[in-house]
Amino acid sequence: MEKMIQALFLNETDAFKGLKAIQELAAGQDISLGETYVLSKDASGSVAIRSAKDQAEGYSAIGGGIIGGLIGLLAGPLGFLVGIGAGMVAGAAGDTVRAEGVSDYLDRVSENIPAGGSVLVAHVWEDWETPVDTALQPFTTDIYRMPINDDVFVHAQSELDQVNAEIVDAETGYLGADENDKSAWNEKLLLLKIKRESLLDKFNGKNEHQERQYTEWVDQHHHHLDRGVDKVLHDKEKHDRLESRIAEQKARLAQLKENR
Repeated sequence: MEKMIQALFLNETDAFKGLKAIQELAAGQDISLGETYVLSKDASGSVAIRSAKDQAEGYSAIGGGIIGGLIGLLAGPLGFLVGIGAGMVAGAAGDTVRAEGVSDYLDRVSENIPAGGSVLVAHVWEDWETPVDTALQPFTTDIYRMPINDDVFVHAQSELDQVNAEIVDAETGYLGADENDKSAWNEKLLLLKIKRESLLDKFNGKNEHQERQYTEWVDQHHHHLDRGVDKVLHDKEKHDRLESRIAEQKARLAQLKENR
């Protein structure tokens, strides 16, 4: 199942050790791994986000920066609170989230990170939870999972449904208003429709990202199977899990394309 994993560590060193551990799982085809980031809080309370691609370069909450892909979609202004302690932040936004979105995300997540601590955020597809839990166990047991469609975006769908209901009410109000009030109702309708378009754009961004990620995962897994020398071929149970994962990812990819 496709998930966002958030794991809390006492320090950044352990967070990157945990990251390396799940990267090794991905290399061994035990999981499919997408984007990964580490959020770190220093002794003064400042929070930075560090991409796994370059742990030496972080982006401060004040200075901004860019989060791309699905984690960018989770860092947006909907502000759905879930997760570790009082709650990590998730929601939906555009394809990338720039300075103000990153700042909001980091500021709210930082409330749940102890001074000197770090949170690893990873986009994964895992067949079962044991491999990731076992890999992270030497460094943390504080792990929170969010199924992408079941937990994360269902809240965004609820907001969209609410906006649609408000549009129907506003249309009814406009039709029943006298001439002096029609302008106000018309302005309200316009703002609601703009909000609806923004939410629809966010959903489209999420679907486009998932299409790209599934395609990449399926291609990578087929490459390993086709090589014929990968260890996965010598472990029937692992091989069968990988074949099943590929089939599920292909089915989800086909479904996303059909629902465009």
